Amino acid sequence: MAQGFDGAGGAALRLLGLFTAKAPIRVFFAMTLGAAAGLSYSMIIPLVLSALNPESGFGTVSDTISKFLSAWMPASPAALVFAFVCLFILAARVVSKVTLTRIATDVATDLRTSLYRQIAAAPIADLERVGHSTLVASITADVPTIVAGARLLPDVLTNTVMLVGMLGFLFHLNSEVFWFVMGCVLFGVLTYQVPMFLGRRYLLRARRHLDGLHESIRGLVFGAKELKLNGDKRDDYFNHTLCAREAAVRAASKTGNTILQGAAEYGNLIVFFVIGAVSFVFVRHHAMSSVEMSGVVMVMLYLIAPISVLLNFIPQLAAAQIAQKRMEELFERIPRERIREEGGAIRDWRTMRFEGVSYRYPDCVGKAGFSLKPLSFEIRRGEITFIVGDNGSGKSTLSKLITLHYHPTGGAIYFDEQRVDESNLAAFRRGVAAIYSDYYLFDRPLGVEARDVQSLVDECLKALALDQKVTFKGGCFSTLALSDGQRRRLALVAALVEDAELYLFDEWAADQDPTFKSVFYERILPELKTRGKAVVAVLHDDRYFRLADRLIELHDGIKEPECQPLPAIASTISAHARSSSR
Repeated sequence: MAQGFDGAGGAALRLLGLFTAKAPIRVFFAMTLGAAAGLSYSMIIPLVLSALNPESGFGTVSDTISKFLSAWMPASPAALVFAFVCLFILAARVVSKVTLTRIATDVATDLRTSLYRQIAAAPIADLERVGHSTLVASITADVPTIVAGARLLPDVLTNTVMLVGMLGFLFHLNSEVFWFVMGCVLFGVLTYQVPMFLGRRYLLRARRHLDGLHESIRGLVFGAKELKLNGDKRDDYFNHTLCAREAAVRAASKTGNTILQGAAEYGNLIVFFVIGAVSFVFVRHHAMSSVEMSGVVMVMLYLIAPISVLLNFIPQLAAAQIAQKRMEELFERIPRERIREEGGAIRDWRTMRFEGVSYRYPDCVGKAGFSLKPLSFEIRRGEITFIVGDNGSGKSTLSKLITLHYHPTGGAIYFDEQRVDESNLAAFRRGVAAIYSDYYLFDRPLGVEARDVQSLVDECLKALALDQKVTFKGGCFSTLALSDGQRRRLALVAALVEDAELYLFDEWAADQDPTFKSVFYERILPELKTRGKAVVAVLHDDRYFRLADRLIELHDGIKEPECQPLPAIASTISAHARSSSR
C-alpha cells in the first residue's frame, strides 16, 4: 500500500513540475497563499473554543457591542480576529486559485504546442506507425486531464496544512486521543487504497480503449459515403466496431468510476468512524473532561472536509497520472527526426541519384516486414520521370524516398556528388513539392507572401477552371468545399506557387476528366520541364508514357519473404458467390 502513496506523491510532484517550469515565482506565491489559507483554517476552531472558554486569553464573548458602518458588532477581540481570519482565507484562496488557473491555461497551451512540435518534427514513418487516432486522443483527452489534476494542487496543499494544523491542535487537547485517532485514520486510509488500486486499473483500461474508439469515430466520419451505400454494412460497423469499442470504454469507465465513487464515500465516512470510535470506545477506557470531549468532537467534525478533499483528489490524480503516462509513452514513440533544420534550401543541383536504395518496413511484432528491393536510377532536372507498376509494387514507398520522407535502410541517395545525410536532408527537402494520393489540402499556400503570388495564383485558378469556384484574397482560398477533382486541382495550384526544384505527383490525374488529364500531362508537366524542374509522376495511364524522358517500372518492388502465394481473386469471388447462392 505504501507504493500507492509513493506513486500518488510522485505523480503530484510531476504535475506540480509542469507548473513550476512555466512560472516558478507565481506558483510559489500561489502555493504559499494556499498554505497560509490552510493554516488560517486550522485556527478557526481554536479561536471559537478559546472565545467560549472563560480561561482563554481572548476572553469570553462580551455582551458589549459597538456600531461600525451602521452595523452592530460584538466588541470581543476573538470575534475581530475570527472575522479577520475568515476574510484572509477568502482572499488567499481566491488569489491562489485564480493564479493557478491562469497558469494552468498556459500549461495546457504549452503541452499541446509541444505535442504539435513533436508531431511536426517526427519522421513520417513513425507518425504512420502511431496513427492519427492515437495522436488526436492524446491532444484532446490527455492534456485536459493532466492540467485538471495539476490545477487541484493548491486545494490539496491548503487542506493538507489545515489537516496538519487541526491534528496539532488535537494533540494539544489530548495526546492519547491524537494517537488513537491517527491509528484509526491510518487504518482507514490504507484500506481505502485497495479499491483505489482496482479503480485505477479500470480507468487505465478505459484510456487504452479510447484510442480505438477515436479510430472508429474517424471511420464513421470519413467513411460516411461507404456506410451510406448499404444498411447491412452500416449496421455491421456500428454493432461490431463503433458500438463495440464504445461499450468497452463505457464498461471500463463505469466499473472504474463505480469503485472510485464507493472508495470516495468510504473515505468521507472515515472521520465519522473515528468519531464513533472515540465516543463509544476510547472514552470508556480513558478519562476526558467535557471541555476536552467537546473540543475533540469539533476537531473531528472539522477534519471531515480536508480528509474528504484529499481522498477525492486521489481519483483525479490517478486519471492525471494515467494521462501523463500515456503522453510520455507517445513522446517516446514519435522521436524527433535527427536532422539539422538550419539553413535554406539547396537548389543548385542537376541530378538526384539512387544507388542501391532499399527500404524495409518494421513489422508490428518486431519481425521482418515488407521491403523495397534495392533500386539504382537517376532523376534529372529538366526531365519528366514516370513511375509505373502494379498495385503493391512499391510506387508509394519509392515516392516517399524520392521526397526524402523515408530514410533508406540500405544504399544511398545523392544530389550530384553530395550524399544525403542528417546535415543536409532538410535543406534538400526544402526544394521538394509533392501531391500524394492521400494529400491534405490547406486553405492557403504556405511559406509564401500572398502579395508576391497573387497574380500567379489567379492565373493558375483560371487555367485549371477554378476561377468561378475559388478566389484568392487575403492570402487564403475562399473555399475548400469542392469536388474531389477540383480539390486536387486546387492542391496543384498551391504546389505550383512553391516554385520547387523537384515536383512529385502521385496519381494526380486519377480522378480528373479527360480534359484536365490532358492539361496536366501535356501542358503543366512540359512547362515545369521547360523551367528546369525535376518532374516525377506516378501513373497507370500508358497513353502518356510518350511524354516521359525516363520511365521507372516497378515489378514486385515490395515483397514479404515468408508469405504464401495468394489464391486468384476471381476464383475466390466465384466460389463465394456459388456458396452464397446455395
